Amino acid sequence: MKKNIEKILASAGLIIALVLIIILVVTAFGGIEQSEFDNKLVKGLIITLGVLYMVLGMSTLVMLFAGSDAVREITLRSEQGGSCKATLGVIRKLVKETFYGMEGVKTGKVTLIVNEYGVKLKVAVRITDRDVFETETYLRTLLEEVFKGALGFKFHAIEFKVVSLQARFKPDKEKVQAEVEEKVAEHSANYAALPNMVEQTAAEGTPGAAEEAVEESVVREDAPAQLDEAERVADAAEEEVEAETEDAAAEDMEEISTEEEAAEEDTDAEEEK
Repeated sequence: MKKNIEKILASAGLIIALVLIIILVVTAFGGIEQSEFDNKLVKGLIITLGVLYMVLGMSTLVMLFAGSDAVREITLRSEQGGSCKATLGVIRKLVKETFYGMEGVKTGKVTLIVNEYGVKLKVAVRITDRDVFETETYLRTLLEEVFKGALGFKFHAIEFKVVSLQARFKPDKEKVQAEVEEKVAEHSANYAALPNMVEQTAAEGTPGAAEEAVEESVVREDAPAQLDEAERVADAAEEEVEAETEDAAAEDMEEISTEEEAAEEDTDAEEEK
């Protein structure tokens, strides 16, 4: 069906393209005057042909690049004397009969897909109280055996689509909780390192890193004693400054007293005269 549609679309697009090319060539060589295109009917026809050509071209590309195609029948065997085919209805009935009465499995839509690798069978199933991996492995093996024996045909791939699931598997919550506690206990916080920590870590890889680390530790241990010594030096300096200030003030007072005595003596001498 797909190939027939592709042929129709390609043929129609080719015919429209030939018509447009002929009109263009005739106009280019002067067979059709430019003034004749001023007619609304001619413009409408050309625009319609152009739109149709675009639609057909896009449709053809979509059909060509489609990855697969659903078919209604498959060829089981093809020989010089003839061929044998099976319809989709036969395949669907065979699949449902195979799964009929199987506990926990119900068959849904069955599709045949033809691609460049061969024929693929797609089956939609509903699974109840069963595990998916074990179930789909069993179903695939069973279908391969059935089609090989009944039709003498092997599919390129058998694909199951689980549309409904009620799993049998139930997790052990106590075991999960134990694993969680173990992971939490082993977890260590990974805080972002500060810039100085990064520099210190980088310096640890240098040859003199160990000596610098020892000196730094010694400096840190002697830090309280160094602080006390600095405080004593500062106190002594302040005392010296205060003592010098007091001495200077005393000298100033003595000078002032001396000047006052000299002034009094001069006054007494003038009175005697």
